[in-house]
Amino acid sequence: MKRFLNIALTALMTLLVSCATPSSDTAQNSGSTETCHVCKFNHDLACLCVTIKNSTPRTVYQGNTYYFCSDDCRAEFVKRPDKYAAKPTGR
Repeated sequence: MKRFLNIALTALMTLLVSCATPSSDTAQNSGSTETCHVCKFNHDLACLCVTIKNSTPRTVYQGNTYYFCSDDCRAEFVKRPDKYAAKPTGR
């Protein structure tokens, strides 16, 4: 049981670290990763991390590009972007 927990923790940490790459215009073609904000909101760790390719579903909201793991997540975001969009930092 202890070994299983160590493996699970290692896999989770790898997933979280690999999604720490910030988005940018050049990320689209470099194989960078981004977070699917719908999956993040729903605590769905299975498809939280999205590899950015030309075919990756995306949308622009308030000047920011958001990437998604599927067309379904993109459609859900478009319906209620204020629910899923990253909250501005500051005051």
